[in-house]
Amino acid sequence: MSNDFELLLRFDPTGLHDAAKAWRGLSTGAQSAETRHRSQVNGPLQQAKWEGNDASYAFSTMGRTEQILEIVKVESAAAALTLDTVADRMYQAQTNLKNAVHRAEEWGLTVSSDGTVSLPPLDKGAQHDPDAVNSPERKALATLRGDVQEWINKALSDAKDASDKGDSALSRLDADILSRPRTFGSTAETAQDVKDVMKDLGLANPYVPENKDPQKSADWWKSLTPEQQSSYLALYPDQIGKLDGLPATARDEANRLVLDQQLDEMKAGDARGSGMTSEDYNKLEGALIALKTRIDQQDGAAEDQQLFLLGIDPKAYGGDGKAIIAIGNPDTADHTALMVPGTDNTLRDMPDQIKRISELQRASRETAPGAKVSVISWLGYDAPEVDGTVMTTDRAESAAEPLRQFTKGTRVAQGDHHSHLTVMSHSYGTTAVGAAAAGGEGLGADDIVAVASPGMTVKSADQLHIDPSHFWTGRANDDMLIKAVAGVTLGEDPMVDHFGGNNFEVDTSGHSGYWDKKGDKDSLSLLNQARIIVGGQPTTVPKVYTPPPTFDHPRP
Repeated sequence: MSNDFELLLRFDPTGLHDAAKAWRGLSTGAQSAETRHRSQVNGPLQQAKWEGNDASYAFSTMGRTEQILEIVKVESAAAALTLDTVADRMYQAQTNLKNAVHRAEEWGLTVSSDGTVSLPPLDKGAQHDPDAVNSPERKALATLRGDVQEWINKALSDAKDASDKGDSALSRLDADILSRPRTFGSTAETAQDVKDVMKDLGLANPYVPENKDPQKSADWWKSLTPEQQSSYLALYPDQIGKLDGLPATARDEANRLVLDQQLDEMKAGDARGSGMTSEDYNKLEGALIALKTRIDQQDGAAEDQQLFLLGIDPKAYGGDGKAIIAIGNPDTADHTALMVPGTDNTLRDMPDQIKRISELQRASRETAPGAKVSVISWLGYDAPEVDGTVMTTDRAESAAEPLRQFTKGTRVAQGDHHSHLTVMSHSYGTTAVGAAAAGGEGLGADDIVAVASPGMTVKSADQLHIDPSHFWTGRANDDMLIKAVAGVTLGEDPMVDHFGGNNFEVDTSGHSGYWDKKGDKDSLSLLNQARIIVGGQPTTVPKVYTPPPTFDHPRP
């Protein structure tokens, strides 16, 4: 044995914990700096539509600055985790060592300065007395000596193991990640570094609630200190970002990091081993670039027009991906609307969906000046392709529970602030909303809007857990595809009189024109949706008379 025994007895965990605190402070500071840079530097210049060679160089440099801050945030949090873990384990080993020494003293055993345990010496007269040397008491004490020596050895071994694992983990977190000359891969490496550090330290996955009960998730999050929350956001963003019930600001911070890590990984790699073709790989990478660019552009907008990334999983559904994004903070809005897109929508279509929710928010704010309005695009399900899947309710039924949970989580995150909630949908998205509203306890919405609906899996509005007077539907006269399929396989046509509810006036054309302008003015189609969002009264048209069906549409 060596001096390890005395070193461990004198060990003071305060130094390591203080160092960990400093690293956590650096991580939090990097996050704050990145947020300020986005909102006060990069975002405003993006909003100003600065262009040209100088702009390209500047935006590239600013992007690198934000990348460095992001790397520092994650790597510093990982260093803090390592130091705290080593300190705690060393302290536990020290406690075990001191307990062993105290027990030795109680039993009259001697512990030397190197940790060797000895029996108490016999009197001179008894040293050569076989009866004294081999007495039952002496043998029992020898057994105890062996136990104490084993405890001491174990404590020293645990301390060395903690130190070695900490050294191995910290060696992964060197500054080379910032200085190595490479274009892509550094941000993605931070995610792998966290996994490797956890493995080096032998840590199990941290406790994060299953994403099944938004209230439980919210209560857990509130139970954490600000420092713990910051660490979770930096180290486990993929788990935090998907938790319904958490504040929109926390989910946005986590999911932006996930987006950056996933995009950087794709830029640094290729299709080999991804399970995707080169074409699909490049399309997904392009979709992530377009989404990040659109989010970055909005960072310089007024606070109530900023984008919040509430969910992101680029590789879900075989690369179609899923994403949830809001314009305006839904936690503090007076009026919150949620739009569920329909057939053939994937992650690649999110920039168009952002444009759509932006128009809805703008029109709603102009309808109710001074009101805070948030509009969310919820692509949290696998929208059907233009094939046989669009004629069945399977995808809608799969979307039902996640959508119910998301709306419940929205209410939980709002707390005592009860926003007026409108759940909107378009095309097959109305089928998904219908399945969600009809099941469980419904969506908890104040109003439901179905635009161009082929059917909502039910026969009538009163099956949607909402007063039919707060159900609204509309369809363009020349939306011929929906006219042809409405009421066939996906539920009754919501436009007909026996379905119930209200038909709002539509003055636009086609299947995707419901958010268009009419010349330089907003269309009635858009205005009527905006009026519903802010709790107003849209212009309506009579329901379509159709004889009631003589059969029930099957509900899975």
